[in-house]
Amino acid sequence: GEGKLQKQTDTYLIDAVSFGDAETRVLEEVKPFVFMGQEVEMRAIKKVIYNEVLPDENGRFWYKAKVVLTTIDENAAKEKKITTNILVQSVDIENAYKSINQLMKGAITDYTITNLQETSIVDVLSLVKNAE
Repeated sequence: GEGKLQKQTDTYLIDAVSFGDAETRVLEEVKPFVFMGQEVEMRAIKKVIYNEVLPDENGRFWYKAKVVLTTIDENAAKEKKITTNILVQSVDIENAYKSINQLMKGAITDYTITNLQETSIVDVLSLVKNAE
């Protein structure tokens, strides 16, 4: 008999200037993986902000971390908390945690990883590569 069409939903993170730009570039990216007659539908686009992205070519999963930095406001003589969002690619959650601690090691402020969870992201597209 005929093979049934399998639906597959993938989540991509893309650095884009607009929703239209994001849609165009994601569809361009998935085109080589689409078989004849298959349809690709963009179900949703939402804006997310990551202050830092830590890719790891050995990593299979993307984790999002919320890190709270505690600084002292010298003028007001009180603590100030700043939340930063980090996306980290890793083989598992323990190694994601280690990568974040490695990143934060040089920080001059105290920090706390208040949340670390796996995302549904399958790929991060067009990350700006640091100039060598």
